[in-house]
Amino acid sequence: MNKLRMKMRQNQYGFTLIEVIASLVIIGILAMMTSVGISKIFEGYLFTKDNAKTTMRAQVVLTRLMKEFSSIDAVDSSSKTSLTYSYTKNGVSIPNRTLSWSGTAGDPLMLGVNTLTEDVNDFELSYYPAYDDPGDDTWDGTQTMIGITLKMNGAMGVISSFSIRIVPRNL
Repeated sequence: MNKLRMKMRQNQYGFTLIEVIASLVIIGILAMMTSVGISKIFEGYLFTKDNAKTTMRAQVVLTRLMKEFSSIDAVDSSSKTSLTYSYTKNGVSIPNRTLSWSGTAGDPLMLGVNTLTEDVNDFELSYYPAYDDPGDDTWDGTQTMIGITLKMNGAMGVISSFSIRIVPRNL
C-alpha cells in the first residue's frame, strides 16, 4: 500500500504554494516597472504637446506681426515694449495701431484692444539701422528693421524664446 501511495505522489504534477507566490511577486515587480515607464512616456507626450501649442501660438503671433510690420507707413511712437504705427492694408491706410505689453510676466500681448496672445513671459522690440548693428530702444527714423523677441510660458514652466526681424517696405 505504501508503495502505491509513493507511486501516486511521484506521478502528481503541479506547483507548490511557494512557487506560485514567487511567480506573483515577480509579475508584480515587472508590472510596477512597466507602469513607471509608461507614465514617463505619457508625461513626455504631454510635455511635447503643450510645448507644440506654445510654439504654434508664438508662430501665429510673429506671422501676424510680420504681415503688419511689413506694411508700416509711419512710426508714431516706440519703446522696448510698445509701438504705435500706421500701416497700409489692401490699399487702405490704417492709422494709430498700437502693439503693447505691460511688462509684467503672464500678461497678454495686445494689438490695440485685442489680445494677440496670453501668458507672455517677456516681450521686447528693438530697432536696427542694419542687420549686424546693435539694436536701439526707440525708433528715430534711421532704422530699417524691427526686431521682436517674444518669450512665452510653456509646459512645466519652460520659457520658450522666439525672435524675428522685419524690414518694413514702406519706410
